[in-house]
Amino acid sequence: MPTSASPAAGQDLQTLLAVARKYLQQKNLLEAAKSYFLVTRLHPDCLEAYCQLAVVLSESNFLPEASACIQRAIQLKPKQPKLRLFQGSILKRLGRFDEAADCCRQEIQIDPTDADAHYNLGLVLQNLDRSEEAITAFQTALHLRPGYVDALLNLGLVQRQSGKTDDAIRCFQEAVRREPQNPEAHWEFGTTLLSLGEFKTGWPEYEWRWQLKNFTTPAARFSQPRWDGSELHGQRILLHCEQGYGDIIQFARYATLVARRGGEVILGCPPALSSLLKTVPGVSEIATTPGGLEFDVHAPLMSLPAIFATTVANIPATGPYLTAPPGPPAGVLPAAPGFKVGIVWAGDPANKNDRRRSVTLEHFLPLVKMPGIICYSLQVGARTADLNHPEFAGRIVELGGGFHDFADTARAVAELDLIITVDTALAHLAGALGKPVWLLLPYEAEWRWMLEREDSPWYPTMRLFRQSAPGDWKGLFERLLLALPTRAG
Repeated sequence: MPTSASPAAGQDLQTLLAVARKYLQQKNLLEAAKSYFLVTRLHPDCLEAYCQLAVVLSESNFLPEASACIQRAIQLKPKQPKLRLFQGSILKRLGRFDEAADCCRQEIQIDPTDADAHYNLGLVLQNLDRSEEAITAFQTALHLRPGYVDALLNLGLVQRQSGKTDDAIRCFQEAVRREPQNPEAHWEFGTTLLSLGEFKTGWPEYEWRWQLKNFTTPAARFSQPRWDGSELHGQRILLHCEQGYGDIIQFARYATLVARRGGEVILGCPPALSSLLKTVPGVSEIATTPGGLEFDVHAPLMSLPAIFATTVANIPATGPYLTAPPGPPAGVLPAAPGFKVGIVWAGDPANKNDRRRSVTLEHFLPLVKMPGIICYSLQVGARTADLNHPEFAGRIVELGGGFHDFADTARAVAELDLIITVDTALAHLAGALGKPVWLLLPYEAEWRWMLEREDSPWYPTMRLFRQSAPGDWKGLFERLLLALPTRAG
């Protein structure tokens, strides 16, 4: 670390800042950080050095250090606009939402007309599930800056989360009108239309997903043309998957329709699904890697509903389209008498909506204790550790730990009487197998489950249990427990 004896110690402040600015302009973040850090040591009252060092550290994901720098800048100039706003954005990324909200409010006190401060306050309040306050913050931002598209989008999101779907639609429509090339505006507009069953206008909007910044699946680049739905006359067509396991299972059904157009269907999928998806009628070949494949045309799996002009009335859902592949069971299902229920309580924690869709295993305890009910855990991943709680000792038969792929899961599901699960791939698997499945949904569910329905046009054997208010898992499980004795017969 440079000291007062270093060559830089004798240089004036402006010379040191010029060096640091040059590194920043060149996007050499490491040298810029070193240079600004040196300035803070030699000139501890330099506001610019602390602010820019905070920017560099934030961009490099050193968030606690960035927060400390911006806090020092606030001490140097408490009334400087935007400092607390920057601090709030850092604290939000750290998950310290209450502190972030305080920073935004302090910024608003400095400048009540700052639309960005109201907008960022809305973002933080969204994360705190304080919907009405978030709506007010976004509306204030829009009043101060009419046409603020980010505020329009997030206002629409929080309105949709609050069940104000018509208001949300108006926000997304206005965002699309103001920024016709904004993919996020089209995406949110499209998924909201799909949740309303307005498929004709929703599917074209859904195609904007490929342009989203953080879309989970990169757009495929093939020299072969993309299929337009015309007759294939024996051509080989690659249907390539996207997004999560549940998405692939839900839309794999379209391979059968593609085959009816005269194509030789190659279905691309992850290895964990390969054995299972071989059972889809019409699939000629499974590909787990695209390299070396010979095909004539291709199509993304989740673009097929648009290609086939799918409406709620003509969803291909006449019966099971998957079959449990033959093989030994992955776990032991005792031959004891009783109604066999498979349960899953948690999804992938990496999913941005996981905190809303997953539940604690404790919610299932009354079900586990019901006479005549035998519960089997189909849970996989880290949350299988929840079974170690003393309350569940000897009460649940653990199967999920023995699953190696979805074929194993399918064989277990086939032996059970009912599946009860949160919104994970297992719900799609059970529905595709034609197994009775009860799906537990948060207040704002994914677009595919639509609004206010207790059934799903995608899966005839599925029953939907929805929260009656945000976060109300207790009320949902009370309704489920009342329904279970009738289902168990």
